[in-house]
Parts: sequence; structure tokens; C-alpha cells
Amino acid sequence: MKILAVCTASLKRHAKFLKCTSLVILAALNLAPIIAFAQSSQPLSPVRGNYKTFASLGAAPKAANLDVDKLRFPFDQAWADKVLSAKPVYLTNVTVNDFKIPAPPANSSPQTRAELDYLLSLQYSRTLEDITTSIYMSDNPESPSDVGRLIGYWTDPQKLPLTDSLMDKVERDGDYFLWSLKFKYARVRPYIIEPRIHDLEESRASSYPSGHVTYAYIRAFIYQELAPEFTDFFNARAYEMSRARQIIGVHYPSDCEGSRIFARQFVNMLFANEKFRQDFEKVKQEWASKKQGGANESVSARK
Repeated sequence: MKILAVCTASLKRHAKFLKCTSLVILAALNLAPIIAFAQSSQPLSPVRGNYKTFASLGAAPKAANLDVDKLRFPFDQAWADKVLSAKPVYLTNVTVNDFKIPAPPANSSPQTRAELDYLLSLQYSRTLEDITTSIYMSDNPESPSDVGRLIGYWTDPQKLPLTDSLMDKVERDGDYFLWSLKFKYARVRPYIIEPRIHDLEESRASSYPSGHVTYAYIRAFIYQELAPEFTDFFNARAYEMSRARQIIGVHYPSDCEGSRIFARQFVNMLFANEKFRQDFEKVKQEWASKKQGGANESVSARK
């Protein structure tokens, strides 16, 4: 009887242990999506370089009610209604006010003046190669297939239907909030305030934030999740776009920094969205398959 009692007590303790273990495993499974998102919700790297210097000069107007500070990019309600009619695919419960980006500096502020002087210095020193490269970069964004070749994941152009589909949806979401911010701030282009700036591209939208730079960083932040070992490369490519837009004379440095801030928040919000994460997992599998295929082709070519 004594042995039976000991065995019964042991079985009860074992059952309690199994129950606790099951609860821990279940909790871990439930938390897995949260943990995965936490790994993709990245902080923004600190401001640095000339952006940091400009921001330290002061963004407030030099005085109250100056005419230059009343300048705003023309607003067309019909155009706004048209571009905002295409609603987001993923971020359906997000509003433009959920993005915490700084307002652009006032037109009369010391910061804007310093940025305009910087753009003038770029204009005076830009070479034909600088101009050609900057315009080409602006007009020819790299496709996901191009990016895969640049980092050596594969050598030949690849068909990436899942990746292309994802990036098309991301662009639709991005356009909605990017245009919302442009309409909200209606910042005039640099040449409006400083006539000595000769921009090399016709500007059909307000200046803040920059669309080209926003998408350069959005792509960089997403590609970093597909090939994290190339994070520095992707960030450098986005920064090159930022500089290109300034060389052309169409954006203030603070436009580009605002784009970087917006892009980081936007991509973090995407990874908080379950539908996006599901689509992204399929893209990861597509990249892994193409990467393995590229490696096999390289081995076969050496035989």
C-alpha cells in the first residue's frame, strides 16, 4: 500500500509537470508571431552627418508672419482625391497621423538657409558624371531581381512573382501615406525660396518628404530582412538616392531625412500587420529557392 501511495503521488507530480510544460509550449507558440515581429521592428539609426548639423541650427521662423513662411505648394483637391482613392492593402487601420515625423523647418529658419547654401555648393561643384548618375538613379529604380544579382544571390535575371506582387502592394500603401504627408505639409521646392538653385527635374509635387528617397529606404529596410548580411549595402544605396536628389536640386536635406524617418516607421508598421507577414514569409521562401538555385548553377558551371 505504501508503495502504491508513493507511485500515485509521483504520477500526480508528473501530470502536473506535463500540464505546466504544455502551457509553456502553448504560450511560446502564441508568442512566436510577436517575437518574429519584434525581430523585424527595427529602431531608426541616429541622425548623423550634415543632417545632424543642419538640425542643430534651429527650425523655427526668424520672425512672426514673414511672407516667405506663408509659401505653400499649390494644392489641387481633384488631384488629391484621385491619388488618395487607391486605399492601402495592408495598413488599412493606420492613419497619416500615426506617423510621427518632424514638420519641415520653416522657410525663414536658419536650418533652411543652411540647407539652401549646401544645395548651392552642390550645384556649383556637381560634374556631368554626378548629374548623369543622379538622374539615371532617379529614373531607374532597381527591381528585386536586380538587387539579388547585385549582392550575388544569383547571377542571371530571375522571375520573382511573389516578391514583385508584395512590393506592388507595399508601393500602393506607401503612395497613400506619402501623398497624404505631401498634402499635409505642402512644402515648396528649394528653387522657390532660392532662385539661384537650378533644379534639373520638373517638380510636380510638394517637397516633403521625398518620394524617391522614401522608396529607396522602404526597399532597403525590407531587403534587409531578406538578406541581413547586406544591411550596410542596402542603407548605402538608399543614402546614394538621397544625395542624388540633392545633387539634382529638387530636395532639401531635411526632405531626405524626413523620408528616412517615415520609411522606418512605415516598414515597422508593415511587419506588425499579419497579412503582410504572411506574404513576406512566402517571399523569403522564394528568395531562398532562387538563392539555392543560383548556387547550384555556379557549381555546375565549374564542372
